[in-house]
Amino acid sequence: MYDDSLVSVEFLSAEVNITQPSEIAVYLKAFEQLRGMAVYGADARALILKAIEALN
Repeated sequence: MYDDSLVSVEFLSAEVNITQPSEIAVYLKAFEQLRGMAVYGADARALILKAIEALN
């Protein structure tokens, strides 16, 4: 996402540039939801270590 006028999505075989405001709004909403679920710092490290332990 560059701003509120362009979203660029890369797939395995192509790149899609989205400029339609209603479609950009969908990506902005999804980004905000994902950002709300993200963890950082010590919380992220703990999550990564838990995943590594689960592999062993």
